[in-house]
Amino acid sequence: MKQLPLKLSRKWLIFSVTATGTFMGTLDGGIVNIALPSMAKQFGANIENIQTVVSIYLLAVTCFLPVFGKLSDMYSRKKMYLGGFALFGVGSILCSLAGNLPFMIMARAMQGLGSSAMMANSQAIIAKAFSGKTRGRALGGIGAVVALGSLAGPAVGGFFIQHFGWTSVFWVNVPVCVIGIWRGVQIIPRFNPLQKMRMDIWGALCFILASFAFLYALNEGPAKGWGNHIILAAFVAAVLFFAGFFVREKTAKNPFLGLSIFKIPAISYGYAVAVLGFMAIFCNSVLFPFYTTDILHIDPVQTGLLILPFPIALAITSPVSGVLSERYPARIITTVGLGFVIIGTLMFAFMGKETSFLYIALAQFITGCGSGTFQVPNNNTVISAAPKNKLGIVSSVNALARNAGMIMGIALSVAVYAAVQSYFESTGLAHEQAFMNGYQAAMLFGAGTAFVGGIISSVR
Repeated sequence: MKQLPLKLSRKWLIFSVTATGTFMGTLDGGIVNIALPSMAKQFGANIENIQTVVSIYLLAVTCFLPVFGKLSDMYSRKKMYLGGFALFGVGSILCSLAGNLPFMIMARAMQGLGSSAMMANSQAIIAKAFSGKTRGRALGGIGAVVALGSLAGPAVGGFFIQHFGWTSVFWVNVPVCVIGIWRGVQIIPRFNPLQKMRMDIWGALCFILASFAFLYALNEGPAKGWGNHIILAAFVAAVLFFAGFFVREKTAKNPFLGLSIFKIPAISYGYAVAVLGFMAIFCNSVLFPFYTTDILHIDPVQTGLLILPFPIALAITSPVSGVLSERYPARIITTVGLGFVIIGTLMFAFMGKETSFLYIALAQFITGCGSGTFQVPNNNTVISAAPKNKLGIVSSVNALARNAGMIMGIALSVAVYAAVQSYFESTGLAHEQAFMNGYQAAMLFGAGTAFVGGIISSVR
């Protein structure tokens, strides 16, 4: 059955529902990052272990994105998206009840599954509702919503943590979930699939296991040691499952992903730039709150205020880059954005114990400008190049590239930090100076990653 074109007013109502889910996810991310030192203290965990609270969420999101994307192409994007809302809400309640680290990790994994269902479908819903010039503006609007969620997260998180404890921050998600589901039932169309499809269960299973093993090894490597037998076994399992996935994709009658999407240059280059860009941006997400707590000795509210310039810049630049993406080649805008990320990350690399708040705020603002400038045109390029019958899978893999970049950025930056910090402490250097040496090395790694992403973006 052919779908009728949507009225402009209905399109922006649909946008409002997807924006609600996006806002909730980014709000939660900002709150959790601020809460990490408090959680670490209560659970008796160090940096390498407490980062699992962030990484398990991203791990669950990333491993299941293509599954939910494929299911949305097969069935209903609406049901998949709203089901994700519900699962995220239940996970949030469980997070608030967590009394130990293993329970928190389980609850965050549930949140990740819910977020995965939403992320896999949000860009596809926007792409189906909007077309032409309005699509870039809608994606830019989503970028602004990301900024608003990031903006509210540190402020809300800092206030709640300081006055009510870290467990209270997860209750913020519950009313947002209720509103999102209520409005989504009323507003989002079903978006009937263009053709009947089948899920390749074995291909999907190989992909999930390969992704989980690889990202688990990256995440746990800094804490367990890269030579640990569990980490080595995980890397070996990742290679074997990826090989099985590749063979299955080549031989299955209805492949899970369909490797042909990677033959489209706009999509393959866009995925590569997304991975590297988000790796660079997230190199600072876990380490920065520990820098402010252990080196600057400031409270969560002040830490939140120092993070605010990033989402403010993101809110300003995302809509602007959305409009610019309608007029100029994406490679120019994304390359400029990654240039800003390089500058901001290098500024973080040269911070110390006496660094002024103004300098830190400027570094956050410049990095935020880079993030907002590169994301929207890159997403628009990928989504616009997607075949109509694979919009869900292309959108979900685009989100996968973004989240894989986040996980790798967190894991590798913490690994660089831990290796350098441990080395200098073993030489007898004071803890604070050893911390700063490790932190600076991690930020230089982030700047290098953004540089490689900029090179790839400039030649596509």
